[in-house]
Amino acid sequence: MSILGALQSGVSALSAQSSAMGAVSDNIANMNTIGYKNNNVSFSTLVTKQVSSNKYSAGGVQPHTSQSIDTQGLLSSVSSTTSLAISGSGYFVVNSANNGSGTWAYTRAGDFLQDETGYLVNSGGYYVQAWSLMPWDGNTEASTVEINGIVYMKAYKDANGETVYINDNIVDANNLQGINLSNIGGTATATTQISFGANLPSGSSIGDTHSVSTLIYDSLGNASNISLDYTKTAANAWGLKTTIPEGAAAINLYTDDGLVYSSIAQMQFTEIPSVGSTIKINDVTFEFTNGNAATGGNIAVDMSDANSVTDVLNTFLEAITDNIRDAGRFSVEGDTIKVQQSVTGDALNFDCSGTLACVQSSANIDQSSGLPSGTFTLQAIDNAIKNCAYIDVTSIAENDQITIDGITFVFADGTSTDDTIYLGYDAGDSVADNVNKLASAIQNSGVAEPERFIASGKTLQILPSSTGEDIVIDSGLTGNARYISGGVDSALTNATPITSSFTYDGVDQLGSQIAAVMFNSDGTPKEVNVENMEIFWANGAQDMTGNTRLGDGVRITINMGSENVSTGLTSLSGDFTTSYINQDGATFGSYSGVTVSEDGVVTAVFSNGETRPIAIIPLAMFTNANGMEALNNNVWIATTESGNPLLTRATTGGAGEIASSSLESSTVDLATEFSNMIVVQRAYSAAGKIITTADEMLDELTRLI
Repeated sequence: MSILGALQSGVSALSAQSSAMGAVSDNIANMNTIGYKNNNVSFSTLVTKQVSSNKYSAGGVQPHTSQSIDTQGLLSSVSSTTSLAISGSGYFVVNSANNGSGTWAYTRAGDFLQDETGYLVNSGGYYVQAWSLMPWDGNTEASTVEINGIVYMKAYKDANGETVYINDNIVDANNLQGINLSNIGGTATATTQISFGANLPSGSSIGDTHSVSTLIYDSLGNASNISLDYTKTAANAWGLKTTIPEGAAAINLYTDDGLVYSSIAQMQFTEIPSVGSTIKINDVTFEFTNGNAATGGNIAVDMSDANSVTDVLNTFLEAITDNIRDAGRFSVEGDTIKVQQSVTGDALNFDCSGTLACVQSSANIDQSSGLPSGTFTLQAIDNAIKNCAYIDVTSIAENDQITIDGITFVFADGTSTDDTIYLGYDAGDSVADNVNKLASAIQNSGVAEPERFIASGKTLQILPSSTGEDIVIDSGLTGNARYISGGVDSALTNATPITSSFTYDGVDQLGSQIAAVMFNSDGTPKEVNVENMEIFWANGAQDMTGNTRLGDGVRITINMGSENVSTGLTSLSGDFTTSYINQDGATFGSYSGVTVSEDGVVTAVFSNGETRPIAIIPLAMFTNANGMEALNNNVWIATTESGNPLLTRATTGGAGEIASSSLESSTVDLATEFSNMIVVQRAYSAAGKIITTADEMLDELTRLI
């Protein structure tokens, strides 16, 4: 029945052209819809199998609809910084609920604005989803990202305050979060990382020091200026010490193996202490008196002739020198006693709770009760990383002597020669005075590199250098003599040579301590041994120890660059220069807006000029984006044809870049749609003519019967 076949073919043509007109009408209706992708209708033949070569059986046409989801629309500029467009491949991940409990979908419609609760939502009612960012806490399993030289991790705090680490490959409410700008508010953020680059001149002499200064912030937003001081200890090797901030009790540097590299403590005074107040250092209690005797076996610090805090502290220092070993660690700087740990020093435990005039009486706050204990510790440098000897002299008698590299020093009167030096003897001199007299005599003797011998109160320090020969000592002094090398602490006997070399971590070392950083012959770092610092505060701020069990903040990571590349520290010819310094943390400031970078980093801007990355907006990539299924409000969902989404950061892995203050226009071209409309209308009319003609033929056929 060819006539009936022609009739059916015409009907199929009407249906197909109707679909085409529907697509044209939808396209025109959505020509101003943000991120809309135009629909297309293509046609294919519908063939009826021919059973005879001299008769034709009509088939028809069938329409195929498709949406060009992967077509790029034009970008237009708008004023809102939260309006986003994608230039290139990829789709925003969105959810119909702000907490991720609704429908997960994908869109190019980035007209995001804050809703009544502060979440970013587009005009279709879908909330943009992102990876939340936090300063990296050192967890090696966290997914990290470096932004402006500072390492952040993809994580957030849940309702219980626990850290949730994000798996950035999964699309669900546990790993993606809506962006809530109302929760940012005013903030003060503690510093967790310092990153810098500098050139330590290769031509510097041993002993030369260069400093890198930077600001850090505690958890209360207080800003402190600290200095990282690099001292050349050998060819291509530099040691490191740091200053201690105002309001801190102690600051420690740690190696990458978690060993104490250096330690500083301090006692700051706001006024002259009250009579009877006390400070305890280890087992020795010092009592501030007004000329009277101390009580209960305490050591008196006589303030009767003091006119200022500095006068009191100088008297305090004299008492410390007579009662604490290795007292050269202590020094008076204005209204503060600074304690710089020496290579030969042991740990010192301070209790300042008995003197409210000391700032550090507020140190070591118990996080549960909020009450300070006033206690803190000057850590000892770990034995594994040092090489030294010392003699703690307990008493000096007339004719006591010590021989160093063949030169004998005698506490008696006499005529000195090249091999024997007489120091004199006065029974009224203190032990510390005699040790200082001995060190001064050594400096003016024929002992090789006499600067290796240092008077530190009643302690004689012996510090091997990177260029010095072995030291041979025959001591007749009364006291405790120790030698520490390669992690071994042993008695220093007259037969023990003090060598300049020792081994740490299987690597030969020279000098009295491992280097903080060693350089290759091309000026790049060979070894970077110092990794982070911890700070104990006495100003009410959270301690930076990394002890999360106590509620403390994280240690501050020190990033000096990578080994074998010139990304941070270098040691080349020329002058000392600092190329860059980056640190996170901020003093208090109120939230004033956000910016979004081309790689999707959402950065909060505060009134104090500080910025803080808070999230990364990822882009979803599909193997066959055109296979996604369209839903209302200009979103699509994944299907088996599209494949599962692969989340990636914008500008990486083939993903496009995100343009802030921009929107992607509809891909509809009005001129094309009008042209298509004319073609469809003509085709529809022609199909209608087929039907009317076939109808007339059937009518003629019935009349013939």
